[in-house]
Amino acid sequence: MQSILDLWNAVTAFFTGPSVQTAYDLMNGFNALIWGPPMIFLLLFLGIYFTYRLRFLQKYTWPAMKLSVQKVESEGMVSSFGSLAVMIGAIVGTGSIIGVTTAVAEGGPGALFWMVVAGFFNFAIKYCECLVAFKYRVKLEDGEYVGGPMYYLSRVLKYKKLAVVFAVGTLLMGLTAGSALQSNSIADALREGYNLNPWYIGAIVAALAAVVIIGGVKRIAAYSEWLVPIMGGLYLLLAAIVVCMNFTSIPSAFLVVLKGAFTGKAAAGGAVGVGIMALVQAMVPGVTAGITRAVLATEAGLGSASIAAAAAKTRSATQMAIVSATSVFWAIFICSLTGMVIILAGDWQNPNVYAANLCNSAFKTVPYIGTPILIFSLVIFSFTTIIGWGYYTEKALQFLCKGGNKLVTPSRIIFIALVFVGGWIGTTFSWDWIINDSLSRTAEANMSTRFMWALVVLTMTMMTLPNIWALWCMRKVIVKTTRANLRNIVGRQAMRKNK
Repeated sequence: MQSILDLWNAVTAFFTGPSVQTAYDLMNGFNALIWGPPMIFLLLFLGIYFTYRLRFLQKYTWPAMKLSVQKVESEGMVSSFGSLAVMIGAIVGTGSIIGVTTAVAEGGPGALFWMVVAGFFNFAIKYCECLVAFKYRVKLEDGEYVGGPMYYLSRVLKYKKLAVVFAVGTLLMGLTAGSALQSNSIADALREGYNLNPWYIGAIVAALAAVVIIGGVKRIAAYSEWLVPIMGGLYLLLAAIVVCMNFTSIPSAFLVVLKGAFTGKAAAGGAVGVGIMALVQAMVPGVTAGITRAVLATEAGLGSASIAAAAAKTRSATQMAIVSATSVFWAIFICSLTGMVIILAGDWQNPNVYAANLCNSAFKTVPYIGTPILIFSLVIFSFTTIIGWGYYTEKALQFLCKGGNKLVTPSRIIFIALVFVGGWIGTTFSWDWIINDSLSRTAEANMSTRFMWALVVLTMTMMTLPNIWALWCMRKVIVKTTRANLRNIVGRQAMRKNK
């Protein structure tokens, strides 16, 4: 009810005196209404439904990982591993680190439990969207294979208007979260850590992104294949060191997570004697924060990763889908380890430590290497997100132009320009490479950055709703195709038929 009232107040304010602030409030009100219980219910229902109907295909995670590194000669643009690397690089951005710290700060340790639960079911959603994307991919005149929700919405289901809505949402997502906001995260991390001038950082990141993106999907996949393992390995090693340093506190940390999941943030801190309604209300922040961050971290339901899946070289849609779904495992694994580090450090209850600072305070407990590796990981995570979303944005525009390549070069230029702008947005210009402390403190994100984040959530709605509706409409095809092929491809366990 409060979300509806907030949205109504924002609408009336917008029409009485439109401004950036009122537009921001309007989007925030709409986002709070949609990305509350309604969207959580839809995504959980879809994940549970497909998990059950596909006979818990999560059990094939390990065989699918082995399949991802097998070389298969078939029609397509990149290898299965290259496609998977692009997906992981695009989804394991700063949200997998900063987003988790925010979830724990807002929803308590219990948010971590619900994030893992949602990730388990998101595995099935990611499988389904990649399956139909590959199955119904299109070969263009130049020999390139393309696919994704916009193609199966328009060509298979004949929902051309919804396909356009999805493509426009993908385009807007790429021009905000996939470009400007990622370079902003890179510049912010280097500014906070080493007082480096964000204007120069923005220029360098834009130049490096240009070198990769202009080479097309093959070059993007090639860079992702070696960047993703490096960034993931270093970060996981650092997180593992922090966990091992606090190994005696691990049992109590798990207990706090489980207690917080079912009693809420307040009860996790020691509150007792609450009633049933109070208990449910206490759980809501943790459930909402955990499930929402799981969607953001895995992009399951968003449909973007299926664009990369459609370009893969493999003979089977089922094989590519199960390989693609392992990206959810890696994203949730990184999120879970990050959350455990935050909880073990103990600062999540400090209201003065939030987001990036909360993460840094946890990792700096590792002397000498903690903060540098964290900053390096944040930079690489953001960069791989940029190059992955550079490809998604290009394919969305290509669909809107009916497969034409005339606007490909202009779109790349605009994307790279936004990467540059994102580096210094909300900062004060200086010619110096090293900025002083006073300038560093004033170089903060302003309303433009907050406005873009609100726009990101709005574009997520434009992508998610058409995509999950398409998956529901094609549920029979998904189940039939999976049961006919999955056992022969990755499973030793027979998939039992419905009784």
